[in-house]
Amino acid sequence: MKINDVLSGLLIGSFGAAIYLHARSFPPLPGQNVGPNMFPQLIATGLMICAMFLVFRGVKTLGTEGWITLPGWLGQGRIALGFLLIPLVLVFYVAVSESLGFLPTAVILLMTLFLVFKVRLRTAIVVAVLGALCIHTLFYKLLKVPLPWGLLKSVAW
Repeated sequence: MKINDVLSGLLIGSFGAAIYLHARSFPPLPGQNVGPNMFPQLIATGLMICAMFLVFRGVKTLGTEGWITLPGWLGQGRIALGFLLIPLVLVFYVAVSESLGFLPTAVILLMTLFLVFKVRLRTAIVVAVLGALCIHTLFYKLLKVPLPWGLLKSVAW
């Protein structure tokens, strides 16, 4: 998807203006010329300058390009499904991981993604199971991230 630079510039400029205005409310430090608002306002000013360049560049292309151009692959079923599936698996994980557990949820999600992206079934099963176990070990044992056990609570290691 191609979004015209005018829209991108307006969004970035609005974000920069909001940061600048919010940083003005930071209380000054007594006895100092530089307060906690200086760096956020500098960054916001940089964002607004970049936004102006984007808007100027986008205005030049308005005659040849539309505001939003959809990609050609969006009409192809499997590719569009794969694109939409990425945020959907994240929503699915949030919805069921507590009750189902990380390992079963990860295997289901990886299997689904592999099959939509045309990975052979046997390879998908092996990589989904081993991948889920490796990810779980890395996060749970090494990084000490408390992953949900769900249905596998009785065999938690």
